[in-house]
Amino acid sequence: GSFADKIGPMDENAIIVGKETGTVTLKCLFESSSNRIWLHWHKQYPHSAPQFLLFKGASNYNPSGSRFRAETTSDATELIIKDLQISDSALYHCALQVGAQ
Repeated sequence: GSFADKIGPMDENAIIVGKETGTVTLKCLFESSSNRIWLHWHKQYPHSAPQFLLFKGASNYNPSGSRFRAETTSDATELIIKDLQISDSALYHCALQVGAQ
């Protein structure tokens, strides 16, 4: 049978609440038949385009500083945000990029 690559939030309707200076974890589940994958996280404010936060793959790229970190297993990726700030109030997107085999 065929196998589709897919990714989505663990809970479609999740609203994650954290306290300033605290830590929150956001989680997405994914499926891929490839082992060449990169998991991206983006942050989006109302009426604005999503902003790239970081990606996790064979090597990590994190231009957003050490407050944002991704942890990845074979079927899930978590975005950990520490030292929460008011500006972290936003919609977060996870994305799956599959490389050529």
